[in-house]
Amino acid sequence: MNDIAKRVDEVLHNLNWLLEAHNSFVELVEIKGNTVVVRCSGACAECETNCVGVAFDERMPEIELVITV
Repeated sequence: MNDIAKRVDEVLHNLNWLLEAHNSFVELVEIKGNTVVVRCSGACAECETNCVGVAFDERMPEIELVITV
């Protein structure tokens, strides 16, 4: 597992721990270069707070995040 994949895994682990309380989760779809694609499910998919984007911006500002539902 490369450095980006490890860091993405850590962010997802921390996010999912919190999102479970809202019957939601986020999963990795693809890493291609510096682009990370994740899929949000549950209430998270409709949420306007963008906590997934914020978490990745704070921990991995060098990546381009694509969020799908």
